[in-house]
Amino acid sequence: MQEILEQVLSEARSAWRFRWLAAAAAWAIGLVGLVGVSSLPDIYGASARIYVDGSSVLRPLLGNQVVAPDVTTTLLYARQALLGREYLLRVISENGLYEDAVTETDREKVVEKLRDEIVIDAVPVDPSSRANGSSIFTLWYRHKRPEVAEGVVRSFMNFLIEDTLAANREGTDTTARFLDDRIAELEARLDQAEQARAEFQRANADTLPATEGGYFERMQRENDELEKTRRELRLVKSRRDRLQQQLTSEAPLVTGDATLNGQPRPDSIDERIRVQRAEIDALLLQYTTRHPQVIARQEQLDQLIAQRAAQLRELGIANPDQQISTLGKNPVYQAVQIRINETDAEIAQLEADVGDREHRLSELRSLIEKAPGVEAELTRLNRDYEVIKDQYELLVQSREKQNLSQQASTTDQVDFDILNPPRAETRPVAPRRLMLLAAVLAAALGGGAGLAWVLAQLRPVFSTSRALREFTGFPVIGSVSRVFVDPLMLKKRRFALVSFSVAIASLVLLVGSVALVELVGPGVRSLFGGA
Repeated sequence: MQEILEQVLSEARSAWRFRWLAAAAAWAIGLVGLVGVSSLPDIYGASARIYVDGSSVLRPLLGNQVVAPDVTTTLLYARQALLGREYLLRVISENGLYEDAVTETDREKVVEKLRDEIVIDAVPVDPSSRANGSSIFTLWYRHKRPEVAEGVVRSFMNFLIEDTLAANREGTDTTARFLDDRIAELEARLDQAEQARAEFQRANADTLPATEGGYFERMQRENDELEKTRRELRLVKSRRDRLQQQLTSEAPLVTGDATLNGQPRPDSIDERIRVQRAEIDALLLQYTTRHPQVIARQEQLDQLIAQRAAQLRELGIANPDQQISTLGKNPVYQAVQIRINETDAEIAQLEADVGDREHRLSELRSLIEKAPGVEAELTRLNRDYEVIKDQYELLVQSREKQNLSQQASTTDQVDFDILNPPRAETRPVAPRRLMLLAAVLAAALGGGAGLAWVLAQLRPVFSTSRALREFTGFPVIGSVSRVFVDPLMLKKRRFALVSFSVAIASLVLLVGSVALVELVGPGVRSLFGGA
């Protein structure tokens, strides 16, 4: 802390050398500031207060079926009506605000300035109750001429009282037209979205997700069903193999058919062989073995014997003398054979099912590059459609509510009571010259001090031995203090200090006097001849 204080004192001693330049700069800044503050025109404010009775008996009965305009809605309607370009132009024309505007650009600036500077505020009478639409409107405007400021406020007040209801109805009609236009636009967009979605579904019917899921869910489900069918097929084939093994252990026919009484059946192969042998024996009584009829009958007999042997082998009978006609059907063999036939049919069905599922799975895999993109595009189309549909339904509901609200607003009228008529302030509201004068004094003193410090930095000196030692890095043996031997020189130094103090004090006194005149007197502009 001590080092900082010494540094500040060192800088102050260095800047003290340029104190007169600093005083001159302070006076120059102060005089310029005083002239600037005094040349600023006075701005006068005008205001009016109006009580707006927005209470309604009908709206509480209708409840949520209508839009009950609260304080915010009432203020919005009022501002929309009063801040419209038509009303602004009428206010400007009635109060002569175009007198300084020459070009069209200047006129536009006047309109924008009026829109920005006019204050239309509303305070609810009962902030805790939104059902009570009563509020107090405050209109406020300022201008360099008080009669103009009062005229602008009066014009806005008249427009508020006379034309707000009509403007509200016009705003309601505008809202209705806006809703109708937006509903028509959304209806067209909704039709386009429906057509786009339908066209997309027709163009990608083979890759669109089914009701049971998307592409990857379908492929996973199909793969699971294929594996399940393959497992069932393997189980059925295993069951058939076991039945085949059981079939080989059973004889299809059994001996001991008591109904034949040792005689072959007429349609059996044994009977045919017997008949054929009898015919050959009869022919041999007439012909030799080389006779063609005998040879033909012998060939037929050989074929029957070979066929009989084959049947015996198929039946698993090793005895060649066993007559087939004497064998009966084995019921176990027949039951196993029936189950084998049923199993074969089930295997054929499962193999066909496996083939169909493999084919469908192959088709799904062939669409792996296309299906995700199709599903994503369909999701986007559905999302856009739902968004447009929700907006459309919301606007339709809003239009119905707005129509009922318009009818309710026509029945309920808003009353206006003038609490404070338009009146301009007798004293100007701007500029705040006391604050400006304080800023001028601070700028003057700060500017002078800053100039002295800058000059001291441009032309530095060593005010202490410590500063010299720190700058050069060499030890300082000693320092010689300044001694005024001549009394005249001491008087000159004191006179210079007093003169500088008087110069700064005079500047402070001048600014303070001007501020006092502004505070309790006629004002700074009256001193300098301002209007």
